[in-house]
Amino acid sequence: MTDLVEHWDTAHERYLERDELLRAVITWNDASRRDAEALTRADHRGPLHGVLVGVKDNIDTAGLRTTAGSAMLDDNVPAEDAPVVRRLREAGAIIVAKTNLAEFAWGGTTQNTAYGGCRNPWNTDRIPGGSSGGSGAALIAGYCDLTLGTDTGASVRLPASINGVLGLRPTFGSVSNTGVFPTALTQDTVGAMGRSAAATARLAAVIAGYDPLDPNSTPEPFEPADARLGQEVAGLRVGVPETFFFDDLDAGVAERVDGFLTWLRSVGAVLVPVADFTQADAFQHWSTIVPAEGAGHHEERLRERGDEYSADVRGRLTAGLEITGAQLARSLAWRAAYRRRLAGLLADLDLIVTPTVASDVPPIDGLDSRAQTAALGRITYPWALHDGPTLNLPVGFHPASGLPVGMALTGARGHESTLFQVADRYQRDTDWHLRTPERYP
Repeated sequence: MTDLVEHWDTAHERYLERDELLRAVITWNDASRRDAEALTRADHRGPLHGVLVGVKDNIDTAGLRTTAGSAMLDDNVPAEDAPVVRRLREAGAIIVAKTNLAEFAWGGTTQNTAYGGCRNPWNTDRIPGGSSGGSGAALIAGYCDLTLGTDTGASVRLPASINGVLGLRPTFGSVSNTGVFPTALTQDTVGAMGRSAAATARLAAVIAGYDPLDPNSTPEPFEPADARLGQEVAGLRVGVPETFFFDDLDAGVAERVDGFLTWLRSVGAVLVPVADFTQADAFQHWSTIVPAEGAGHHEERLRERGDEYSADVRGRLTAGLEITGAQLARSLAWRAAYRRRLAGLLADLDLIVTPTVASDVPPIDGLDSRAQTAALGRITYPWALHDGPTLNLPVGFHPASGLPVGMALTGARGHESTLFQVADRYQRDTDWHLRTPERYP
């Protein structure tokens, strides 16, 4: 980019024009224009030199408030960057915005009562997904080039699918969670989001790395996410589950899913049927682990300031306080066994493909609710309990509504590079990722 300031100004103008309606951003970083000026004059800083990045507002940014989507943290200004943000700056990225999210990242629609309900740029009467809805909407609205979200159950992949962008839930422990407001410590991940598979892979590679301050961080030497860009996919063994994931798909979603499977065959991938691996039981155990861990983190604040939570989030967290130690122990044991089953399954496969969301994008209808979040995430929870990566890949638009449809690509632990290899190859044959909403050209 020869003039990063001009690029920044264009993004800022879009934000000013559109965000009163879209509410994709909680805080715009006006000071980042100076970063654009400095980088225009500087030597190449790194793989993200001059790239405009939006950061979900539950990730710490030095000198820029981090609210976690709650009015209780409206004046919280961290003194230090989270490690993932530090890695972005070191790679030359410009942090332009803190993006909207569901309150404390609890919810699948990003209808935030404190900072405004976020809307989908493709159709502003529809939700942007959640909880990283602002990160998805900001990309499609043109405020930034790449974004960060967080994913505990579906919170990167769901808004990525609904907004028509790529979104990665990375290998658990491969990206630092230090400086990220917790949802559930043994489930939380920070994920890369973007429109181009190659650019998103570079972002994923930049933020990955061991952090000794994060107790869940792993020093395993994984291949960088961008290591296989440009490679062909002929001969890859691609698993297609026979049960659960393809049940009760919306007809328009099914049409786009079938189109993607047809493309895989056309480029020489080998489709392999996958038998049931108890995936339907995942939601039950996720719904024990995550509320229990979340309630533990919020217990003191609930006791002292419970009336300051929205009724929905307060209900989710107080329900978590009622989960017994025995129930949590059983679900943690189930998750460990489930991860071993998936590791064995993926030892014979390069990846598994499933739809990301089974339904068309729903309209905005009130606030986040547990029922709506569960319905939207029905087929994402099995991959949330996996400790390997899952990538949402946009595969077209619903033939009736014209809204995005996504496909989930899941790999073995540390195999992000294979997922981006497939996504990049797909984008060389298609132009879904280049399209923009008519009202936001």
